[in-house]
Amino acid sequence: MYGYLLASEADLDAQEKERYQALYCGLCRSLGKLYDLPSKLGLSYDMVFLVMLLGSLYEPAEDCGQERCAIHPLSNHAYAQSICTDYAADISVALSYHKLLDNWKDDRSIPSRAAALALKRSYDTARIRAPHACEAIERELAHISTLERERSDRIDQVAACFGRALGEIFAWREDFWTPQLKTLGMHLGAFVYLMDAACDVERDRKRSSYNPFIVAGIDPAAARDALANAAGMAADAFERLPLERDLHLMRSVVYAGVWGPYNKRYGQAEAQPHDGRPDE
Repeated sequence: MYGYLLASEADLDAQEKERYQALYCGLCRSLGKLYDLPSKLGLSYDMVFLVMLLGSLYEPAEDCGQERCAIHPLSNHAYAQSICTDYAADISVALSYHKLLDNWKDDRSIPSRAAALALKRSYDTARIRAPHACEAIERELAHISTLERERSDRIDQVAACFGRALGEIFAWREDFWTPQLKTLGMHLGAFVYLMDAACDVERDRKRSSYNPFIVAGIDPAAARDALANAAGMAADAFERLPLERDLHLMRSVVYAGVWGPYNKRYGQAEAQPHDGRPDE
């Protein structure tokens, strides 16, 4: 899912960009506090969306401040973190570990295998800290592997596996919001899987790797309407949550940022997929 749950920089003002960076730095701090150096291989803005989503819904106390670090040794930079950031760090480690294993399985990438081995200890810790999410990731990725071996042309079925995994990840706690968070994760995860597959068609064709668009004989450049429909369901689930803090930042992800890689590869649509986002 890396590279899709990103805010559109053009949508953000200076204050929002600073807030976005502070949340990213907070996630980096949590990875450093809870795990070892290899865990930061998975540091990404995608997980900042999870921090914002859970932080806006549950409103935990934030630890905010400024500091210098190895990446910014010459000047102070802002950070913001909370218990939601720690959970996002757990998920970051889990997804990074499985992505590296998948790279090794698909491409026999020696660097990916070496990185996965370096991350194994951290993943064992993440599995203890976030067992429900890690079990869901393992279970649904195993389902995806089975469908890949079968060369399934059921694009919706394969995408639904990642959707279920993200739904369980979003359901941080078992409470009133669990069903709606699962629904959002399911729709957003399915959409992200489809977008990733659409953007990887040429690479997968060259490598003879499984891609549901290739197996089904569907041109991803002509699938914008179907993808927009999936994005619409994710946006509808998102808008049903009572979110206030960082709302504009999150809407920038849900309505615009998720389309960035696809638009870069296949061109911008005449009518933007995120037209009609709620007025603020």
